[in-house]
Amino acid sequence: MSSAPVGIKSVMHEILHSKSGVAGVVILALILLTSLTAVVFPDNIVERWNDPQAWLDKPRLAAPEWTTFFTGENPSRTIIVKIQDFKRDVQRIEQLNVTKIELRARVVYDYDTPPSELNIMINLVSEARSLLSVEWIRPDGSTVELLREVAEPGTKAVFAYIDRTVASNVNAYLQKLGVSQSLPIGVVLFSSEKSLASGVPKLIKSHDVKPSRPYELVVVATSESKGFDVEAQLNLLGVVYGLCGTDNLRRDIFIGIVWGAPIALAFGLVAAFVVTLIQAIFGAISGYYGSKIDEIIQRITDVYLVLPFLSLLITIQFIYKTTIWTLLIAVIALSLFGGVTKSVRSMALQVREEPYIEAAKSYGASKRRILFLYILPRLLPYTFANITVSVPAYVFLEASLSILGLGDPALPTWGKLISEAFSGGAAYYGYWWWIIIPSTFIVLVSTAFALLWYSLDKVLNPRLREE
Repeated sequence: MSSAPVGIKSVMHEILHSKSGVAGVVILALILLTSLTAVVFPDNIVERWNDPQAWLDKPRLAAPEWTTFFTGENPSRTIIVKIQDFKRDVQRIEQLNVTKIELRARVVYDYDTPPSELNIMINLVSEARSLLSVEWIRPDGSTVELLREVAEPGTKAVFAYIDRTVASNVNAYLQKLGVSQSLPIGVVLFSSEKSLASGVPKLIKSHDVKPSRPYELVVVATSESKGFDVEAQLNLLGVVYGLCGTDNLRRDIFIGIVWGAPIALAFGLVAAFVVTLIQAIFGAISGYYGSKIDEIIQRITDVYLVLPFLSLLITIQFIYKTTIWTLLIAVIALSLFGGVTKSVRSMALQVREEPYIEAAKSYGASKRRILFLYILPRLLPYTFANITVSVPAYVFLEASLSILGLGDPALPTWGKLISEAFSGGAAYYGYWWWIIIPSTFIVLVSTAFALLWYSLDKVLNPRLREE
């Protein structure tokens, strides 16, 4: 049988020439490529992630768009009509000494369901109050007045579905049609006037009318103030959104997945590499030097092995409220000695008796040289195997602490997503994408490193190595 390869190049060669190793590398490559898309997002994404005002143009608790391939439906998707997309008409009425500005936004809407929200952001630039009116015109030509009031200068957000003034105006409109029952505002605004009057609301699409006509939002503001101006933005928020959907704070879960990938991999890899390497060095020192040094290291290792690791980590996080990087330092500090120390010690005891070690001693090689240039390289395959099997454990550790509410409160990590999903009742209300998608990525990372470990196990186990 072939002997176990020594060195990083030999180990990588073995990994890339085994099916399990290639599968693990492919999965990790896909996750890394996903994380690279983070460069397209703004640099202040961490600040934006924790700012509710930054996500007002996203729907709340929307399922991923690809779910429509399985349902066969055509649910509403998010449509944003920005400031520059409004048609502007400015009139100066000299008799009244006022300026009248009319903004029109046209929306081609051909979905099977009304939007989950209809929000209008209006910015009034004025030195005095303005008369503001907002109307909604359907493709059949019927009009619903949503708002008419005297507005103060500044930014005004109209959340049509929950605004009391809009609700009152919509109910008055239904009474004029002779409709006594109360209907959701979205149903009223996107159903034809004829169907509403008949008592059987039917969604009207832009292409249902011949010739096709869009929906229109008309914002009219009138003021006598000099330098008067008005801007508006229309947000029609869908019930499906993006690749991964959204959470209860409207945040795009895909951004959380993308930013959580490098954090999870960095935390897992750094913790596994540093901890395993330190434990392997202490094990090699213990096995090679022997005597009192061996006794001291082994007794310290015994103490570390009986320490309640998770309890101590939870206590540290609870008291000091550390970030993920200080958490990493705490993990390393609590893992300086462990199982790898004892395993490597037993292997070092065997290696130090081999002839080439005796030859090195005969030509005057120092103990430090023998330890780091002759013994530790022989232990590299085992060390790499322990690193690959440890990475998922540390990824799970970060996720577990986040689920317990002890993770980094600022960073969008996979564990934080799952924690917020449980806090938001995702399991109870059926928002499966909020839980399953980040959980799937954690499982993928674990699977990738498990496959790498399996390929390394073939390297280390003579019975599994092929001739």
